[in-house]
Amino acid sequence: MSDAPSKSGLSEPFAAPDPGSRVEVEVEGRVWLLDRAADMEALWDAMDGDDLDEDERLPYWAEVWPASVLLGRHILRNADRLNGKTCLDIGCGLGLTGMIAASVGANVAAFDYEWPAVRFARHNAALNDVPQPLWLLMDWRNPAVRASAFDFIWGGDVLYEKRFFDPLIRLFRHALAPNGRIWIGEPVRTVSRPVWERLGDEGFETRKLTVEKVALCGQNATVNLWEITIP
Repeated sequence: MSDAPSKSGLSEPFAAPDPGSRVEVEVEGRVWLLDRAADMEALWDAMDGDDLDEDERLPYWAEVWPASVLLGRHILRNADRLNGKTCLDIGCGLGLTGMIAASVGANVAAFDYEWPAVRFARHNAALNDVPQPLWLLMDWRNPAVRASAFDFIWGGDVLYEKRFFDPLIRLFRHALAPNGRIWIGEPVRTVSRPVWERLGDEGFETRKLTVEKVALCGQNATVNLWEITIP
């Protein structure tokens, strides 16, 4: 990608991305507009062998996941608790939960492993006219955040592979402030079940806050919402 200045005056990597597809997502009465390069299937078809290395850089960021919609509901229902608090959005994707939290006054840092996700998240915050979170390109295996920095941490559908359990547990322990809370949206999925017992063994407390249906893109998913704390 060229680093030549674009018409906006920004170098090309930081210029607004060129949307190819838009999704409208309703959360607690407000419709959020989410632009993306294309849907996940089209991006998948465009991948080459370099994308399928050990990191499996699959374009999950281009999809809107039901777990993030339920997280968005929970954030809005707890707006008073989040106002003015320092929050970390892990695997931010297109930016839905980060934007929702910023709209209720939270101080949000939101990161993804994929640069296109970060660009589109920033674009989408502007599109929806909400304060910009601090969007970060970061790997949760090597988090560049201060210890005990965040009052709230959340992620939507981040426990879809067992190889993510250990790095996320380390991140939770490192980044959560005393008396902080972690919220995880999790579709009913077998692979995620062992992590809750594992968290208990690691000294965390977990409890299921709610189970709700989420209608999204023609499907109706059942999603769990968990809260994790460190006693």
